[in-house]
Amino acid sequence: MVFFVFLDYYFGMNKIYFISGVCGVGKSTIMPYLKLLLPQSKYKVFDFDKRGVPENADRNWRVSESKYWIGEGNRLLQENKNAVICGFIKPDDLPSLTDEKSAEIRLILLDAEPEIIRQRLIRRYTKNNVFNESQKVIGKPVNEFIKSNVYFTLKMKDIFSEHSCPIVDTSNLTPEETAKKVADIILKS
Repeated sequence: MVFFVFLDYYFGMNKIYFISGVCGVGKSTIMPYLKLLLPQSKYKVFDFDKRGVPENADRNWRVSESKYWIGEGNRLLQENKNAVICGFIKPDDLPSLTDEKSAEIRLILLDAEPEIIRQRLIRRYTKNNVFNESQKVIGKPVNEFIKSNVYFTLKMKDIFSEHSCPIVDTSNLTPEETAKKVADIILKS
């Protein structure tokens, strides 16, 4: 009996962490720092977009990729490791993505002021402060893509707050400071 309790405790500690947020909030930027801050013997950090993003990425693609990464996280349980996946996911998607065999999933939102997101994305998608008008991001003109991310920033904060998920505001933090806050949340959970 004690042996099984120990196994439940030992293996039950492993989780899948999704670091979510809109484009430009810093998910990919903090990955190298998370890899340094989280013990590699217990955590493996992944980029949600590692397998590529199709030109017209939509909710179906995002749900499919989320299922893939949850599967990868569940496989890591066999190695007694936790998965940390940096990529966009919403709390409302989880019930359709998991079953009773899935590892526990924790969500952390990276947030920033809408104007900060706009400025970061403008820097990312301009050259000498000029947009290439033919440039598209996930099938949208770059201006439309930026506007939708700025708009959705506030929606994401509301959604994650409703689900009592930790939120890290990256507006005035360096990537290292952001990663430290995220690592602290993960290590304390």
